[in-house]
Amino acid sequence: MANTSPKEIERQLRDLRALLDVSKALSSETRLDNLLQIIMEKATEVIDADRSSLFLYDESRNELWSKIAQKLGKIKEIRFPVGVGIAGEVAKTQKPLNIPDAYSDPRFNPDFDKQSGYRTRTILCLPMISSTGKLEGVIQVLNKKSGGVFDERDISLLEALGAHAAVALERARLTEAYIEKERIEETLKLAREIQMSILPQRFPPFPNRTEFDIFATIEPAKEVGGDFYDFFFIDHDHLFFCIGDVSGKGVPASLFMAVTRTLIKAKTKKDMLPDEVLTEVNEELCIDNDTAMFVTIFCGILNTRTGELSYCNGGHNSPYLYSLKHGIRALDDNRGMALGIFDEAYYTTGELTLSAGEGIFLYTDGVTEAIDSNGNMYSDERLNTFLENQRGINTQEITQNILIELKNFSYGIQQADDITTMAIKFLTHE
Repeated sequence: MANTSPKEIERQLRDLRALLDVSKALSSETRLDNLLQIIMEKATEVIDADRSSLFLYDESRNELWSKIAQKLGKIKEIRFPVGVGIAGEVAKTQKPLNIPDAYSDPRFNPDFDKQSGYRTRTILCLPMISSTGKLEGVIQVLNKKSGGVFDERDISLLEALGAHAAVALERARLTEAYIEKERIEETLKLAREIQMSILPQRFPPFPNRTEFDIFATIEPAKEVGGDFYDFFFIDHDHLFFCIGDVSGKGVPASLFMAVTRTLIKAKTKKDMLPDEVLTEVNEELCIDNDTAMFVTIFCGILNTRTGELSYCNGGHNSPYLYSLKHGIRALDDNRGMALGIFDEAYYTTGELTLSAGEGIFLYTDGVTEAIDSNGNMYSDERLNTFLENQRGINTQEITQNILIELKNFSYGIQQADDITTMAIKFLTHE
């Protein structure tokens, strides 16, 4: 230490302060762009270079691209394959290069100089390797301001700064991934709120109508899903109702669901039969359906004065009829094709009459295909037995009790499919 000159001591202190500044930045700055900018500025300052560049490695394309490039004028991004140029060679070999004369080295690519008007003389370039041994990118400094070449001290210092940059990349990517995950979750929560808001949520929906009782529930497997239900009056005496299940899960299914529900409401007119409604909706869904999505739908029209029920099934699970007098039985319907597959699909309308106290229970396959811890499905048989014990109670209790039943059945197992139910009971004749 006694033989160390004041100038050398000053340089060592400057180097240590730079490393300390970078360490402070690592602990306080979580934004990747800002953090890397700090590292580049410190590298330029401490190594006494004219400028610095940092190239990140894009593993999917096996390319390097510039995240930070100082004084490049209008050039906003540089991309080139691994193995091309000085930086590409360093990325390929994962070994440092100290070039005393750039233009005499055949690996040097002068195109960047030509575009920017800059003149590269000396280059010091090192790979950035993560703690797991993965290539994160390449860091390089250009042109020693003193006019000389980069020495061993410069190499050691740039290695330290590069190590900081690699740590920054690992941490920032984890942080950004977490933030992105949180953002997506919040977006999906909002999407679910929007999705739920377009379905009838207020029960009883028609407080002044005592001719029937209706209740529905929906439990998406994800934040948003493809199941839906709806009901509305076509005229004073005719209640239209439907339940549907879109192929797939998540946001695409929810969008297709919203389109389907909107079409059903738009196409349903007074004096139309259920098969006519599904035929028109199917034709619309088949137009430009590049995603090849489809939806199963059961729909019906209940005459609230007489109990007469007309219905049509587009590839959906057969509902159950229930009453204290006649018990439980699956509706014997002519099931047509799911909607959105074939624009000339054929649908038929069935008819029956509900007596006072009789009802219909509709559901999606998330009910019968729920899985227990042993891999057993809930099944139609279990649903039939469950409904036998529920046929004397109101629609709200039936739909809510089946959810409790399924949660108990699938305890400890993640829900795999949307679960939607609807129950309608005819109460009085005219």
